[in-house]
Amino acid sequence: MASRLWLNLALLLLLGILLLVVVYEPGKKVEPPPTRLTQLTPETVNHVHLKRVTGNDVELVKESDGQWWMHNPYHLPANEFRVQSLLRLTQAESLSNHALSGLQLVTYGLDKPRAVVTFNRTEQIKFGDTEPLQQRRYVRAGDQLHTIVDTFYYQAAGSPTNYLSHNLLPPAADIVKLVLPDLQLTIKEGLWQRTPQYSELSADASIELIDNWQHAQALELRPTEVKDGKADIEVYINNQADPIRFKLLQSEGEISLIRLGMGLQYIIADDVYQRLISLPAPEPEPDKTKS
Repeated sequence: MASRLWLNLALLLLLGILLLVVVYEPGKKVEPPPTRLTQLTPETVNHVHLKRVTGNDVELVKESDGQWWMHNPYHLPANEFRVQSLLRLTQAESLSNHALSGLQLVTYGLDKPRAVVTFNRTEQIKFGDTEPLQQRRYVRAGDQLHTIVDTFYYQAAGSPTNYLSHNLLPPAADIVKLVLPDLQLTIKEGLWQRTPQYSELSADASIELIDNWQHAQALELRPTEVKDGKADIEVYINNQADPIRFKLLQSEGEISLIRLGMGLQYIIADDVYQRLISLPAPEPEPDKTKS
């Protein structure tokens, strides 16, 4: 009996030793944690400035409510997904790094950077050329030369419109008046008044049309030279002095709304356009002759 007890204890001890070997893998080299470009994290960034060789600088600001807005070259809500993708540059893994002292910046395309991203007005990431073997991008952070994956450069060098929200209106826009080519809606004492009245339609039709505007998104945004002119559509927002004005453009099978005063063209799908330009048709009555 005693010998069996000692055997069980020995087996238990052996099992414990094997478990320690599996978990801790003695003798295996511990890899150091990867080197990151900065000590910042996306959550700690509230201001981003993009400077490129060509095109306008871009300024992105995190407002007090946590929403990101573009302040330059447009003053509009930002595309949160695109901004968060750019913020990951702060924690980008350095695939190789060397001290810049003694190196020639021109060798790496860093004497005249292709793009410069500045976080919180202090931390700068400067983009140079790509190294020839693995097509990694040379970047400068502080006094260090790094190589990183190239995707971040194309984010930094993209069009300013890439960083704009595709929503036609700002978040939670409180519409008080909507002027369309053949219809006008105005809210009075909490009820929507229509001109023409379209008495055959219920009040829900007006609410649905307003809701369509509050949530409508474009397929694509493009800069345009058209900035002024007669508006086809005007959206009045509560506590906002001037309406948001759009010019309707239909050409080559493409429908777009040009945001007057901004020089922005919102490309929209045909079904979205139909839901924005007129009241929804009533649901057909069920056929009572069929059982």
